[in-house]
Amino acid sequence: MPDLRCPICTEPLHLTDDRAALRCDHRHSFDIARQGYVSLLDGHSGSLRADTADMVAARLRVHDAGILDPVVDATAGVVAGLIGRTDEVAPLVADLGGGPGAYLRACLRRVPPARGVVVDLSKYCARAVVRSEPAAAAVVADVWRQIPLRTGAATIALSVFAPRNVTESARVLGETGHLVIVSPQPDHLNELVGPLGMVTVAPDKDDRIEAALSPLFEITERRTVRAVRSVGASQIADLVGMGPSAFHHDRAHVDEVADAVAAEFGGSVAVTVAVTLTVCRPAG
Repeated sequence: MPDLRCPICTEPLHLTDDRAALRCDHRHSFDIARQGYVSLLDGHSGSLRADTADMVAARLRVHDAGILDPVVDATAGVVAGLIGRTDEVAPLVADLGGGPGAYLRACLRRVPPARGVVVDLSKYCARAVVRSEPAAAAVVADVWRQIPLRTGAATIALSVFAPRNVTESARVLGETGHLVIVSPQPDHLNELVGPLGMVTVAPDKDDRIEAALSPLFEITERRTVRAVRSVGASQIADLVGMGPSAFHHDRAHVDEVADAVAAEFGGSVAVTVAVTLTVCRPAG
């Protein structure tokens, strides 16, 4: 478990001799689950909704189908380029709110010496991470409250379709580190938003992100990744079922509507994948 700190006292965590738990010098202890992840929740995040097993399964199917490959490839390319400018022997990529780890996995495969950790509120995401990527650790924690990494530990902090704790992200990054944000554009999956009742994206999304980053970060690069992908009924349902819209719609109803939408277009629908990829570094 890389460079973690105790969520109670913020002291560094160390692996116990039997490798069954993490413990700080104040003897706060956190067991490592038999699946290989550790939970560092502090008991104050109970009202937040974490991804369910069904949501994680839907997300994995979407990635396996390659629907979001243009976004995954662009993100991994940017991260590889940033790490290539450093002289760190084993840089740490921290995927904050990283879900089942598809983006982190792509980054680590581009830069084999790098280490990785996914921090997510969902234990189902953590289980998926450790199953699929031996080079990555998985931590269950609430990034809205605090990121359980030591100050300056990360070379890259990733935030892909995830909540952003700007203050904590600045703390865990080293002076030469970078925060990489992937956020949806207003027309992302627009063809499905109306028929499937998906959560919409505000037209001023990029401006809001820029305002939230200031004054702790300065933007060094911003690019658009855009592609058109063909999806069938089951993939339409998974695109709804993998995100926050899944909390508001019954899966059986989503499947029914997805079947109708796909049938209307002859079995598959051309959907827009459109995101903003923002690279920033700590200000000053």
